[in-house]
Amino acid sequence: MPADRDLRPITPRVKSAMMRTPRTPLLKRLLQVMALSLLLPAIALAAPKPPEELARETVQTILDSMEGRRDELRQNPQELYTLIEQELVPLVDMEYMSQLVLGRAWRTASPEQRERFQEAFQNMLIRTYGNGLLSFQDQQRIEYLPVRGDDDAEDITFRAQITDDQGDKVPVSLQMHVVDGEWKIYDGSVGNLSFVTNYRGQFNSQIRNGGLESLIERMEARYNSDG
Repeated sequence: MPADRDLRPITPRVKSAMMRTPRTPLLKRLLQVMALSLLLPAIALAAPKPPEELARETVQTILDSMEGRRDELRQNPQELYTLIEQELVPLVDMEYMSQLVLGRAWRTASPEQRERFQEAFQNMLIRTYGNGLLSFQDQQRIEYLPVRGDDDAEDITFRAQITDDQGDKVPVSLQMHVVDGEWKIYDGSVGNLSFVTNYRGQFNSQIRNGGLESLIERMEARYNSDG
């Protein structure tokens, strides 16, 4: 679990950007890579096939379902979001990830606030990574690295290396643990940037400035709609 850490103050310009999909070239590449990393199937570790083989098949299945339909999916984002929800969300321990990104605020949140945050957070991820997958190009490649760990391990790191559309090799890792007999993703990193740590810093800054309820309301207004 990532440790709490002091974070530099976030400027008003950055705060405004936090509630919309990042559009700078660096962040666009980060979204592409993280979106691809979430396609790596945690269940592969419990399957007889080598995890890198099943991962490759799973990724190809998702990308094939988008082949020739990117313009259509851009015009009909709800269809894209439904695809992402069906294929990616089951691989993620959304409740535990929500707990990690809220940090201390999760412990003081009411049951209703936890449920509402989790739903809004999930909708945010569906939109963010769905849009990231739309920009995936054929020249981008994924190399799956062998899983290291004991056969009976219940918390492991799955590593891969993605070659992005600029030819750069980007290391990706996924933190996974066993939940009710199935492997689930609860964190990931692109290079040295942790998914959970990144979002925790953003959310905690907004909670300090306006409170948890304000954060949830803004996320619901932005992501719990059909648009």
